[in-house]
Amino acid sequence: MTDGLMSEDLPWIATECSDGRRVSLLDELVESEFVKLSRPLDIDRFRSIDGLGEAKSIPIDAKRFDAAFATLKLRSCSVHLQRTFPRILQMQYSTTGAIVGFAMDDATSLIINGVEARAPALLLVKGTATCEIVEQQANQVALVNFASIDDRGWPGEADSAQLIVTLADKCEALRTTVGDALMLASHSPETFAQPNVIEHVEESILQAVDLAMAAASPTPEAKRLSLSHYLGLVRKLDEFVADSTGKTLYSADVARQLGVSVRTLHNAVVAIRGMSMHRYMRLRRLWNVRQQLVRGSSAQSVKAVALANGFWHMGEFTALYRELFGETPQQTLSAARKQTGEPS
Repeated sequence: MTDGLMSEDLPWIATECSDGRRVSLLDELVESEFVKLSRPLDIDRFRSIDGLGEAKSIPIDAKRFDAAFATLKLRSCSVHLQRTFPRILQMQYSTTGAIVGFAMDDATSLIINGVEARAPALLLVKGTATCEIVEQQANQVALVNFASIDDRGWPGEADSAQLIVTLADKCEALRTTVGDALMLASHSPETFAQPNVIEHVEESILQAVDLAMAAASPTPEAKRLSLSHYLGLVRKLDEFVADSTGKTLYSADVARQLGVSVRTLHNAVVAIRGMSMHRYMRLRRLWNVRQQLVRGSSAQSVKAVALANGFWHMGEFTALYRELFGETPQQTLSAARKQTGEPS
């Protein structure tokens, strides 16, 4: 850590709840001229972080939605801290240099391209790379996007993503450096604005990543991170589903169209999405229903939207919808119509 960034002046590291759990760093941050915060009120107003690539989320559990993120832009890199929600994330990262992602606590757990990622694992993306991510729980993660990483000697080829495991103390040092930088820029912007401080902060983050990379090695699982056959199948499945909106899809027909057995397609979805093909397809259909209902058109009825998305048992459909979103489909539609001035 560089001079002037003293951790004892930055309270997030030692802040704990009465039961000993660490308070979320995001809850400690405030907006400043350097730190921008986003706390969407609900799942329907959630937007992905700008500047990291193209993202599409499908919620797994939206009842206790509490997502938020903070962004700190430095001279040649940007720091993003995010509290996520249970979801499937289809992410195409894009950077001129590299994106380094890591968990901000040891409780974080997610699956990236079919491989479980836990601390002290780091995600390293160079150039453009697509990642299929499953989060069964809310996580707190940090992503640092470096515009250039020339001559730093970090592993990995261009246009690739890989998981690498560093030493626990190097991961913790990286977390601390990023946390300190966010707290300083948030609570002491006048210090952050002093000459050369931003450059010092950026160099501290780079050095912390350098040390983590030097101690890291690709995991055996990460060598098969691409799982290319299964990834390709799931992406073809998603394209097929997107092109078949409003049509009834049967697993045997879908598998036949993709040129594989139902079992192979099921295994691919389990590996990449972390759930059965049946549950995944149902989840997608429920999310499609929600997106249609929040538009609030008077020409729609809940039953019509449900039927168009393959739900014929209204009682079961309502129960599934309430379990996922914490409200009934009629409540969603009524709220949307109130906002648009349509009669509910």
